Amino acid sequence: MYKEYPPCSLLSPYIDKYWEFKGNPEYGMRINILPDGCTDFIFTLGEATQTVDGRLTMKPYRSYFIGPMNSYSELVAYAETVHMLGVRFLPSGLSRFIQLPLHELTNQRICADEVTNFFDASFAERLCEEDNFGDRIKIIEELFIKSLYKYDLQTDPQIAFAIEQINRHQGKLPVQSLVEDICLCQRQFERKFKMNTGYTPKIYSRIMQFKNAVDLLRSATCDNLLSTAVHAGYYDVPHLSREIKRMSGNTPYSFLALPSPEEEVTLTYIEA
Repeated sequence: MYKEYPPCSLLSPYIDKYWEFKGNPEYGMRINILPDGCTDFIFTLGEATQTVDGRLTMKPYRSYFIGPMNSYSELVAYAETVHMLGVRFLPSGLSRFIQLPLHELTNQRICADEVTNFFDASFAERLCEEDNFGDRIKIIEELFIKSLYKYDLQTDPQIAFAIEQINRHQGKLPVQSLVEDICLCQRQFERKFKMNTGYTPKIYSRIMQFKNAVDLLRSATCDNLLSTAVHAGYYDVPHLSREIKRMSGNTPYSFLALPSPEEEVTLTYIEA
């Protein structure tokens, strides 16, 4: 039902992956999309899942932009069949193609034509005309590769460095250390970081710390939850539990290799 496809080497510094969600989900099935610091363009090649809060109803054969998320988003399937294709950009990767004030688009789901003229009203329909996932990706990649040569937009090297350092240290690097390494005043650094990623450095670090904690939990069991929390950089299990709940809507047990017998896991998780 869900599959991923890596970008070509020319686009891999900017695009994380392409993904497709296609199938016949149970009516009313709920899906939690977890924050990961990325942004997406989504093309509805048929019916689509909808946000539980109803802020945006995605219609078939349209293009949408999903801004950076600082918490989970709960989606629900109200259709017999669902078919969506997405392009997920690395943090600040979108700035190589489009200059957007991402801090104004945090937690936003809007029509793609509100942020770019890349995808006109017929683009999703054009993707539908292709027979397979690979051919659709080829059309998307041709568009972005052409943009690389046509426009002289650049990612901010200082912000790219900061992102790489935060990722390398799994969100546990103090922001002040980044400020000193980049040689910017803290206010200027935070302004540029928010513009390029949609987050403050502190919030982005928390998201990366959360991602690392989830990875650790998926190979852990309930009897070593404390060591998992400490290794992920949390003070204790309650601290870990609060962050997991805030970011994912569930408890740490839902991610464990062997969940607690008292915990019934009912949600399907797809990382954003």
